[in-house]
Amino acid sequence: MNNFKKIRIKRNITQVDLANKIKVKQETISAYESGKAFPSADVLVKIADYLNTSCDYLLGRIDDDAPLSEFNIKAMNPKTYKMINNFIMLKDKEKDDVLWYSEVIRKKDAN
Repeated sequence: MNNFKKIRIKRNITQVDLANKIKVKQETISAYESGKAFPSADVLVKIADYLNTSCDYLLGRIDDDAPLSEFNIKAMNPKTYKMINNFIMLKDKEKDDVLWYSEVIRKKDAN
């Protein structure tokens, strides 16, 4: 869990506070942060919720620590949701290419 400790410290939350909140021992949090243990899926969701971030961020799959809940996911078209998730995982140069191409398509459709 690449970003686990970084986001916990950024949010000014101690290992003890987090452990108490999700009902595990402080040693368990330490093991998660050091990579000696990994939380179950349900515990990972609890951690992400408490730290106000996404599971993908905790796992190191994306670099943005903002939770996806900032989007209205339930009202989102499935293709839009998939596109956003794919975009988030791209490198900066790839994001630039996608943005450029999307502008070309949008302008073409406007004519």
